[in-house]
Amino acid sequence: MKSILITGGTGLIGSKLIKNLDKGKYKIYILSRRTYSDSKGVHYIKWNPKKSKLDLSKIKNIDTIINLAGESIDGSRWTYNYKRKILESRVNSTKLLFEKIKKMNILPKSIISASATGYYKNNTLEPQNESSNPGDGFLSDVVVKWEKEILKFKSIGIRTTIFRIGLVLSKDGGVLKKLYPIFKLFLGVPIGSGNQIISWIHEKDMIDLIVKAIEDDNFDGIYNAVAPERINNKEFTKSLSKALGRFSYPNIIKAPSLIIKLIFGEQSNLVLNGLNVTSKNLSKVKFIFKFSKLDSALSEIYKKN
Repeated sequence: MKSILITGGTGLIGSKLIKNLDKGKYKIYILSRRTYSDSKGVHYIKWNPKKSKLDLSKIKNIDTIINLAGESIDGSRWTYNYKRKILESRVNSTKLLFEKIKKMNILPKSIISASATGYYKNNTLEPQNESSNPGDGFLSDVVVKWEKEILKFKSIGIRTTIFRIGLVLSKDGGVLKKLYPIFKLFLGVPIGSGNQIISWIHEKDMIDLIVKAIEDDNFDGIYNAVAPERINNKEFTKSLSKALGRFSYPNIIKAPSLIIKLIFGEQSNLVLNGLNVTSKNLSKVKFIFKFSKLDSALSEIYKKN
């Protein structure tokens, strides 16, 4: 039986991905810094990227690596130390993985790695595609260094797929989980100018992308994992209010940029600046989105059972 090796398997995307993988076809191995008990075809291996500790000797016939490891970019205020964690959790873990994999007698067929739309320039009028130049901010620098390590797998003949992931929509984590209580209390308003573009993807489409990339050899290179529809912050606010059965305030009412900057510091760039990103390359591999429109995506997420 083939094996799939996953880093970041306990995160939002990783945990949902594991539920969707065929346990009858693959053995699933999760690299984790914590100790977990094996269950239902899922096996855990402890590793420590900080100390370069990783033993893959127990895993046989690795077919695919799925690399999702990385400290949350919105998990804390962007202090010097937290910014270092964001960078090192991605770069160092990928470096360690490569060093161990390249020594294997039989190499995996492919690696599928997360990246981020933070690679691109902020607030562009033209949509950014996979060949666009990187921006010049902190996140752009992180992604450039991260992808440099990921692409080393390609240099040793492993099919390498990189997904630059946009805003993942899920009620179980990410931005929607943080916004939910605010909007339920009728406090949801646009942020800053409200004109900043949001490039997003429904969690189910994100999982489908990864699953498809495991089997489809046409996935090779860099893809922007964002839905075809790009909306601005004002439109996003209205759609979320509607999905939660809340009214929308007049456009004149917004959360001032100055207040957001004072509260969140440099991290405020995540919401005050827009990323105008296109998913054109995904059409080349014939990927069909289940949720191409924000209204339908939010309706599905908050549907009444």
